[in-house]
Amino acid sequence: MTHEKEDPAGTGGAKKEVISKCCGANSSNKSTSEQDTAEAQEAEKPSPVPPAPDPWPEPVHGADLLDEVTDTFKSFLSLPNQAAEVMALWAVGTHVFDAAETFPRLVFWSPLPECGKTTALSLLTNISHRGVMASNMSSAVIFRLIEAERPALFLDEADTYIDIDDGYVGLLNSGHTRSSASFWRCDPKSYKPQKFSTWAPLAIAKIGPVRSDALRSRSIEIKMQRARRDEDLQQFRESREKAIIHKLARKAARWAQDHLLTLREVEPNLPDVLANRARDNWHLLISIADAAGGHWPETARKAAVTFSSGAAERSQKEYLLAAIAAVFRDHTERDWDRISSDELCKAVRKVDDQLEGLEPRELARLLKPFGIAPRTIRIGDKTPKGYRRNDFDDVFARYPPPDRNTATSEDNQ
Repeated sequence: MTHEKEDPAGTGGAKKEVISKCCGANSSNKSTSEQDTAEAQEAEKPSPVPPAPDPWPEPVHGADLLDEVTDTFKSFLSLPNQAAEVMALWAVGTHVFDAAETFPRLVFWSPLPECGKTTALSLLTNISHRGVMASNMSSAVIFRLIEAERPALFLDEADTYIDIDDGYVGLLNSGHTRSSASFWRCDPKSYKPQKFSTWAPLAIAKIGPVRSDALRSRSIEIKMQRARRDEDLQQFRESREKAIIHKLARKAARWAQDHLLTLREVEPNLPDVLANRARDNWHLLISIADAAGGHWPETARKAAVTFSSGAAERSQKEYLLAAIAAVFRDHTERDWDRISSDELCKAVRKVDDQLEGLEPRELARLLKPFGIAPRTIRIGDKTPKGYRRNDFDDVFARYPPPDRNTATSEDNQ
C-alpha cells in the first residue's frame, strides 16, 4: 500500500503542471488531428528533385546516343581531349546507376574562374537522371536528400565549403561504393541511431585541384581552361536549350531501360594499366561503352588510361615517391646509400618541377604517413638529418612508383 505525502504549501499542483508542459501534455499543444493535417500538407509539397525523364518511345542506338551527348558538350565547352567522351559516359551512367557497385565522382576544376565549370554542371544536370544542382549544400542536406529522393547531385563553387571541412570530404568519399555508402546519425527525438544512404552520382566544380588524396582516387578529374577567343563555341542558355537537352535525357532513359539487366551482369575487359580504385571507377563506364558499340569500346579505354592511374595528375605524395626512386636509381655509387634532407630536396626538385619549393620540413611531413622519418646520419665528417636508401625499400615494394613517362590528361589536350 502506498501513501502520498501531504503538500501543505500547495506546490504539488504547480510541479505537475510544469511536468505536464515539459512532456507536451498542456492544452496549448496541437491536437492529433491538427498534427496529421500538418503532416499531410507537408507530404503534398512538390519534391525538390525533378522526376525521372520519360523514356524515349523507340529503341535508341547506344553509340549514336553517346556521340550526340558528346557533341552537345563540345558545342558549349572548351574541354581537354577525350573529356567530352568521359562526360557522356558518366551522364548515361547516372541512368543505369542501379547496375553499379562503384561509381566515380566527377570533378571539374580550374586554376581561375570563368572556365566553364558551371556550364558543364548545368549541362550534366539536365542530361543526367534526376539531376539537382546547387552552389552550396550542407552535408546534412546531402545525405537526407539522397535518402529521400535518390537524385544525381551537382555541387558548384565547391572550393568554398569542401576544402575547409574534412567531414564533408568524408561524406563525398562514402558515396563512392554501394556497400559503404551510408552515414549514421542520432535521431533528435528518439536518440536512436539512424542510417542514411549516401549512394548517389555526384559531380563537383571548384577552383583549384582536389586536396584530398582519398577523394581524388575516387574521382575522374577534368581540368577546365578558359576558352580561347578563336574557339567556335555556342553560348549556353538553359531555357533555350532545355528541350534539346531533355530529349537526350529521354533517350538515355530509354537506352538504360533496355540495357540495365545486361549491365548488372557484365564483367568488362579493363586496361591493364588501371589498378585498384581506377578499375572500380571505370567498370561501369567501360561496360556502357561496350554495350553501345561502334568506336566507343576503344574510345572509353583510351579515355580511362588518360584520366586514370598514373596518367591523370597524381597526388603530391605519388610525385614525391617517383622522384625519390629516380634519384636513387640514377645514383648508384656507394655514398648514395644515404642522403641529407637538404640534398634530397634539391635532387627531387631537379627531377620533377611539380615539387618546386620542397623543403626538408615538408618532405618529412609527406613521408611521415609511410613510416619514414629523418634521422641523424654520417656523411664524411658531417652528421646532418637525412635518410638511408633502404628506408624506402618497403614503401617502394608496396607502392611501386608509377612510370614517370606516362602522359597526363593535360599533355593530350
